[in-house]
Amino acid sequence: MNAAFVRSERQGSVALLTLANPPVNSLSHATRLALWHALVAADEDPAIDAIVLTGADRGFCAGGELGELHSPRQREWPGISSHLLPRIEACTKPVVAAMHGFAVGGGLELALACHHRVADRRTRIALPEIRHGVLPPSGSQRMPRAIGVARALALIVDAGTVAADVYADTSLFDALCDDGVVAASLEFLDTLDRSGPPAGALLRHRAFSKADARAPLASWRRRLAAMPDASDAMWRCIDAVECAVEAADFDAGLAEAKRMHDELSRRQARA
Repeated sequence: MNAAFVRSERQGSVALLTLANPPVNSLSHATRLALWHALVAADEDPAIDAIVLTGADRGFCAGGELGELHSPRQREWPGISSHLLPRIEACTKPVVAAMHGFAVGGGLELALACHHRVADRRTRIALPEIRHGVLPPSGSQRMPRAIGVARALALIVDAGTVAADVYADTSLFDALCDDGVVAASLEFLDTLDRSGPPAGALLRHRAFSKADARAPLASWRRRLAAMPDASDAMWRCIDAVECAVEAADFDAGLAEAKRMHDELSRRQARA
């Protein structure tokens, strides 16, 4: 593991993994590789019974490395959606995202794949992939399960930045704090039974109201139809969220959202 990109330390029986790729802890290839090895090492260590994932300095993680956008480096193993997120979900110990400052794009998707999320209530979260002509494949499937379809559509299609505290009334966060998010995460872990693999905590398993989804989906399509400059990525974002509602299961919805993302990405690379 390259400690220059991910620092690993012990807090009792908890592995604290800190993304350390300044200035915004972006998920460059080197960072993704270091995080993969750190996750595997912590998951396989019998002395560890939980993992806290956080970011150094100003924030949690700003997502993919813009300098690698549409480059071969972006496609190298391990990918964010294809490898890192499934590896987090596969951990046999609870993984808590300790979020502060900002959690944007792939960085927010990283947190959504964790079993639990604890955030400083001022943390700025966003899924701004539309601005780069693509969609958030994982975020489009997990966020509706956390905050509901209507609010997920607003976050994804508007591509705005929202304070974590705005979602205090949802199941997006297990706890919010005013300061010291790592300490708050360790306190939260003390409330969990860590004697075995975490059961049912992942957002992929979260039930949500599909009956309430059709009205906001239709409303957003009417809104885009009235916008002469609505981009194809905006339309595909709505389609991707609809996959979370209509697909046979989580994996089927995610596969279709990834397909749409990859198609948009290829178009951007040719542009």
